[in-house]
Amino acid sequence: MWVFPPLRSDRPSPVDGLDEIKLDGVPAFQADVLRIDFRKESFDRRKDGTVDPPEHVITRAVNSFLVRLRYVARAGQVRPVNFPKVGWRLRYLNDDETELEKDENLVRGRGTLHFSLSWIALNKQVWEDIHNLPVDFDPPPWDGLLLDANAELPNAGPAIVLAATALEVFISHNLDRLAEKTSIPTELWKWINERSNRIAEPTLEEQYDVLLKFFTGHSLKDEQKLRGSFKNLKTTRNNFVHEGIAKLGGKPVTTEMTLQLISAASEIVSKVREWLPEELHWHEFKHNMQVEVLKKLT
Repeated sequence: MWVFPPLRSDRPSPVDGLDEIKLDGVPAFQADVLRIDFRKESFDRRKDGTVDPPEHVITRAVNSFLVRLRYVARAGQVRPVNFPKVGWRLRYLNDDETELEKDENLVRGRGTLHFSLSWIALNKQVWEDIHNLPVDFDPPPWDGLLLDANAELPNAGPAIVLAATALEVFISHNLDRLAEKTSIPTELWKWINERSNRIAEPTLEEQYDVLLKFFTGHSLKDEQKLRGSFKNLKTTRNNFVHEGIAKLGGKPVTTEMTLQLISAASEIVSKVREWLPEELHWHEFKHNMQVEVLKKLT
């Protein structure tokens, strides 16, 4: 296997691209292609065959380089790729890099065109809801964390930490609001939650269980599915914070698993909202609309 210096594709330069680059006074260019050569006696080129080299081999080769590039160059923007969910092209060549002869039963290459789309659907109802909020509207402190968690995908670790932090901020904020509406002395409530020894303070589990039940008559234990997701989210968060890898059950979480955990955090927030007095409810919008898009590939 050979890894070549990054190359520039034949795609048009982006509008926001640089007109000139120099490294140590030498002209350089913006690269957008990573080339890796795999060599062996023969490859499986059957039309109905699988990718050869296998996907896990390509993934390991690409990410091995990217991980080392990120570390050596201190390049935080470089992240491992989720092959084959990226744009890639595999070409089979002779040893001298000339084209193979055509054979109707064999392929001379494989690949995919990968791109992502992101948009905000803005209809009349969304527009009206925006303007029905006060000009100085300030979202709940946990809501931005949940949105940031979704925006951080597919980076599992940071996304998990943001979602877990959102649940911590959420329950602390609302327990304080509930305490204000009871006869609990302010000094007593402060003593319960702000101890000199943090270990003596109520745990997150106790906040969602004992304290929440005291104020609302409901506990997260009443919702076994959500409680299970809550525990999984906390476990994954702790594994990432202490080991640097977002793991659950001893295995790194996938993008799909991460999305499920983040979605569960939002479901927990919505469920607890149902248990709170109506005067403590915050604005919550849910819009249903059908979006159809078309993109032509040439």
